[in-house]
Amino acid sequence: MIVEQYGLRFTRITASHLELLRYWRNQSYIRENMQFTEYITPRMQKKWFEKINNKFNYYFLIEHAGKKIGLINCKDAAPNSRLAEGGIFIWEKEYWGTLYPSLASLTMLQAVFEIFMSGEESVATVSCNNAIALKFNKMLGYEIKSKTSDGQFYKLHLTKQRYVSHCKKLIKAAEIYHNGNTDFKMYATAGDLLIDEINSYIIAHNITPWKETL
Repeated sequence: MIVEQYGLRFTRITASHLELLRYWRNQSYIRENMQFTEYITPRMQKKWFEKINNKFNYYFLIEHAGKKIGLINCKDAAPNSRLAEGGIFIWEKEYWGTLYPSLASLTMLQAVFEIFMSGEESVATVSCNNAIALKFNKMLGYEIKSKTSDGQFYKLHLTKQRYVSHCKKLIKAAEIYHNGNTDFKMYATAGDLLIDEINSYIIAHNITPWKETL
Protein backbone atom coordinates (compact mmCIF):
# COMPACT_ATOMS: atom_id res chain seq x y z
CA MET A 1 0.00 0.00 0.00
CA ILE A 2 1.15 3.51 -0.86
CA VAL A 3 -0.56 6.71 0.27
CA GLU A 4 0.26 10.24 -0.87
CA GLN A 5 -0.85 13.53 0.67
CA TYR A 6 0.60 16.92 1.62
CA GLY A 7 3.70 16.31 -0.50
CA LEU A 8 4.51 13.15 1.45
CA ARG A 9 4.54 9.53 0.35
CA PHE A 10 3.78 6.69 2.76
CA THR A 11 4.89 3.21 1.73
CA ARG A 12 3.77 0.26 3.81
CA ILE A 13 6.90 -1.57 4.90
CA THR A 14 7.97 -4.91 3.46
CA ALA A 15 10.82 -7.25 4.31
CA SER A 16 13.03 -5.27 1.92
CA HIS A 17 12.87 -2.27 4.27
CA LEU A 18 13.93 -4.03 7.46
CA GLU A 19 17.64 -3.22 7.42
CA LEU A 20 16.99 0.45 6.69
CA LEU A 21 14.55 0.64 9.60
CA ARG A 22 16.84 -1.29 11.90
CA TYR A 23 19.72 1.10 11.18
CA TRP A 24 17.72 4.19 12.10
CA ARG A 25 15.83 2.59 14.99
CA ASN A 26 19.17 1.68 16.60
CA GLN A 27 20.45 5.27 16.58
CA SER A 28 20.86 6.43 20.18
CA TYR A 29 18.83 9.61 19.68
CA ILE A 30 15.90 7.47 18.53
CA ARG A 31 16.23 4.63 21.05
CA GLU A 32 16.37 6.89 24.09
CA ASN A 33 12.73 7.94 23.61
CA MET A 34 11.37 4.45 22.98
CA GLN A 35 9.87 1.97 25.42
CA PHE A 36 12.19 -0.71 24.04
CA THR A 37 15.71 0.70 24.26
CA GLU A 38 17.85 -2.36 23.58
CA TYR A 39 19.97 -2.71 20.44
CA ILE A 40 17.95 -4.50 17.76
CA THR A 41 19.65 -7.37 15.93
CA PRO A 42 18.70 -8.60 12.43
CA ARG A 43 17.03 -11.64 13.99
CA MET A 44 15.01 -9.47 16.38
CA GLN A 45 13.95 -7.22 13.51
CA LYS A 46 12.82 -10.20 11.44
CA LYS A 47 10.78 -11.62 14.32
CA TRP A 48 9.17 -8.20 14.87
CA PHE A 49 8.19 -7.97 11.20
CA GLU A 50 6.70 -11.46 11.22
CA LYS A 51 4.60 -10.43 14.22
CA ILE A 52 3.29 -7.15 12.76
CA ASN A 53 2.90 -8.09 9.10
CA ASN A 54 -0.87 -8.57 9.23
CA LYS A 55 -4.12 -6.69 8.70
CA PHE A 56 -4.11 -5.20 12.20
CA ASN A 57 -0.80 -3.32 11.87
CA TYR A 58 0.14 -0.58 9.37
CA TYR A 59 3.72 0.70 9.38
CA PHE A 60 4.73 3.19 6.70
CA LEU A 61 8.00 4.72 5.59
CA ILE A 62 7.59 8.49 5.30
CA GLU A 63 9.18 9.99 2.21
CA HIS A 64 9.54 13.62 1.18
CA ALA A 65 11.08 14.82 -2.08
CA GLY A 66 12.48 11.35 -2.72
CA LYS A 67 14.10 11.10 0.72
CA LYS A 68 13.04 8.60 3.38
CA ILE A 69 12.74 10.61 6.59
CA GLY A 70 10.93 8.47 9.16
CA LEU A 71 8.35 5.89 10.12
CA ILE A 72 4.71 6.23 11.13
CA ASN A 73 2.37 3.51 12.27
CA CYS A 74 -1.25 2.84 13.05
CA LYS A 75 -2.25 -0.43 14.65
CA ASP A 76 -5.22 -1.88 16.48
CA ALA A 77 -4.69 -1.88 20.22
CA ALA A 78 -6.79 -5.05 20.14
CA PRO A 79 -8.56 -6.69 17.16
CA ASN A 80 -12.09 -5.31 16.62
CA SER A 81 -11.70 -2.76 19.43
CA ARG A 82 -11.83 0.25 17.08
CA LEU A 83 -9.09 1.69 19.26
CA ALA A 84 -6.10 2.53 17.07
CA GLU A 85 -2.59 3.01 18.46
CA GLY A 86 -0.36 5.44 16.61
CA GLY A 87 3.33 6.26 16.65
CA ILE A 88 5.86 8.24 14.65
CA PHE A 89 9.58 8.87 14.65
CA ILE A 90 11.51 11.09 12.28
CA TRP A 91 15.17 10.16 11.92
CA GLU A 92 16.16 13.03 9.62
CA LYS A 93 16.90 15.84 12.06
CA GLU A 94 16.44 18.54 9.43
CA TYR A 95 12.71 17.74 9.54
CA TRP A 96 12.43 18.21 13.28
CA GLY A 97 10.41 21.30 14.10
CA THR A 98 8.93 21.47 10.58
CA LEU A 99 5.34 20.96 9.49
CA TYR A 100 5.99 17.51 8.05
CA PRO A 101 5.58 15.37 11.20
CA SER A 102 2.23 17.09 11.80
CA LEU A 103 1.18 16.59 8.18
CA ALA A 104 2.10 12.90 8.35
CA SER A 105 0.04 12.47 11.51
CA LEU A 106 -2.92 14.30 9.98
CA THR A 107 -2.91 11.91 7.03
CA MET A 108 -3.03 8.88 9.31
CA LEU A 109 -5.75 10.36 11.51
CA GLN A 110 -7.86 11.30 8.50
CA ALA A 111 -7.50 7.75 7.21
CA VAL A 112 -8.67 6.24 10.52
CA PHE A 113 -11.49 8.63 11.33
CA GLU A 114 -12.78 9.81 7.94
CA ILE A 115 -11.61 7.89 4.90
CA PHE A 116 -11.75 4.27 6.06
CA MET A 117 -13.81 5.01 9.20
CA SER A 118 -12.04 2.16 10.95
CA GLY A 119 -11.59 3.64 14.42
CA GLU A 120 -13.33 5.60 17.16
CA GLU A 121 -10.32 6.54 19.27
CA SER A 122 -6.55 6.82 18.87
CA VAL A 123 -3.96 6.25 21.58
CA ALA A 124 -0.28 7.22 21.71
CA THR A 125 2.49 6.30 24.16
CA VAL A 126 4.99 9.08 24.84
CA SER A 127 7.98 9.31 27.19
CA CYS A 128 7.29 11.57 30.18
CA ASN A 129 10.62 13.26 29.43
CA ASN A 130 9.88 13.94 25.75
CA ALA A 131 8.50 17.46 26.00
CA ILE A 132 8.53 18.01 22.22
CA ALA A 133 6.49 14.89 21.50
CA LEU A 134 4.04 15.68 24.30
CA LYS A 135 3.48 19.18 22.94
CA PHE A 136 3.08 17.77 19.44
CA ASN A 137 0.42 15.26 20.48
CA LYS A 138 -1.48 17.78 22.59
CA MET A 139 -1.59 20.09 19.56
CA LEU A 140 -3.35 17.29 17.67
CA GLY A 141 -5.91 17.04 20.49
CA TYR A 142 -4.54 14.08 22.45
CA GLU A 143 -5.16 14.11 26.22
CA ILE A 144 -3.04 12.43 28.89
CA LYS A 145 -5.14 9.69 30.48
CA SER A 146 -2.67 7.51 32.38
CA LYS A 147 0.91 6.31 32.76
CA THR A 148 2.49 2.97 31.96
CA SER A 149 3.13 0.63 34.89
CA ASP A 150 6.77 1.73 35.12
CA GLY A 151 5.75 5.39 35.33
CA GLN A 152 8.05 6.35 32.46
CA PHE A 153 5.49 6.92 29.69
CA TYR A 154 2.18 8.70 29.32
CA LYS A 155 -0.81 7.16 27.56
CA LEU A 156 -2.55 9.83 25.50
CA HIS A 157 -5.97 9.43 23.90
CA LEU A 158 -7.71 11.21 21.04
CA THR A 159 -11.43 10.56 20.59
CA LYS A 160 -13.16 11.05 17.27
CA GLN A 161 -15.00 14.03 18.76
CA ARG A 162 -11.74 15.72 19.79
CA TYR A 163 -10.25 14.91 16.40
CA VAL A 164 -13.09 16.86 14.79
CA SER A 165 -12.72 19.82 17.15
CA HIS A 166 -8.90 20.03 17.02
CA CYS A 167 -7.61 18.53 13.80
CA LYS A 168 -10.12 20.11 11.44
CA LYS A 169 -8.47 23.48 11.99
CA LEU A 170 -5.06 21.96 11.31
CA ILE A 171 -6.35 20.26 8.16
CA LYS A 172 -7.75 23.56 6.92
CA ALA A 173 -4.39 25.24 7.56
CA ALA A 174 -2.64 22.43 5.67
CA GLU A 175 -4.97 22.94 2.72
CA ILE A 176 -4.16 26.65 2.63
CA TYR A 177 -0.42 25.92 2.89
CA HIS A 178 -0.65 23.51 -0.07
CA ASN A 179 -2.94 25.76 -2.13
CA GLY A 180 -5.80 23.29 -1.86
CA ASN A 181 -3.80 20.46 -3.44
CA THR A 182 -4.31 18.01 -0.58
CA ASP A 183 -6.12 15.06 -2.17
CA PHE A 184 -5.66 11.71 -0.44
CA LYS A 185 -4.18 9.38 -3.07
CA MET A 186 -3.84 5.66 -2.59
CA TYR A 187 -2.36 2.73 -4.46
CA ALA A 188 -3.26 -0.66 -3.04
CA THR A 189 -4.46 -4.17 -3.79
CA ALA A 190 -7.26 -5.72 -1.76
CA GLY A 191 -6.24 -8.78 0.19
CA ASP A 192 -5.76 -10.60 3.48
CA LEU A 193 -3.23 -8.05 4.81
CA LEU A 194 -5.89 -5.32 4.89
CA ILE A 195 -8.89 -4.86 7.16
CA ASP A 196 -12.40 -5.07 5.70
CA GLU A 197 -12.91 -1.29 5.73
CA ILE A 198 -9.82 -0.72 3.58
CA ASN A 199 -10.66 -3.55 1.19
CA SER A 200 -14.17 -2.12 0.78
CA TYR A 201 -12.72 1.32 0.06
CA ILE A 202 -10.34 -0.08 -2.56
CA ILE A 203 -13.16 -1.87 -4.36
CA ALA A 204 -15.65 1.01 -4.12
CA HIS A 205 -13.16 3.60 -5.41
CA ASN A 206 -11.49 1.42 -8.05
CA ILE A 207 -8.07 2.07 -6.50
CA THR A 208 -4.99 1.53 -8.66
CA PRO A 209 -3.10 -1.62 -7.57
CA TRP A 210 0.04 -1.14 -5.49
CA LYS A 211 3.35 -1.78 -7.18
CA GLU A 212 6.57 -1.40 -5.22
CA THR A 213 8.04 0.53 -8.15
CA LEU A 214 5.45 3.33 -7.82
